Amino acid sequence: MSESEILEGIKQAESDAKAMVEQAHATARKAVADARVEAREIVNSAEVRARDHADQLIDTERKKVLADRQSIIDQGYADSEAMKDAASGRINTAVDILLVEFERAIHAKAEADE
Repeated sequence: MSESEILEGIKQAESDAKAMVEQAHATARKAVADARVEAREIVNSAEVRARDHADQLIDTERKKVLADRQSIIDQGYADSEAMKDAASGRINTAVDILLVEFERAIHAKAEADE
């Protein structure tokens, strides 16, 4: 092989190496860009799933709070009805006591007037 053929081979090898390096850089840039796109998609998907999960948790807790609230209201109504019934049952006793006291006062007044 002559010196010019060797130099030509070296130049060709350098040119091929340079092209391979440029291709590798281009491939790396594309891989990085693709990875960034994929990462954005993963983050967006995770955010959507997180929002959906949070909404679901909030909805579940809201239902629990409403159920607890209704339970408290129902218990309050039941307690007030029980107090009303208990008070109604004592009305006759209270009337009887008042009548006895009234009659005693009347008799006492009548005896004092005699």
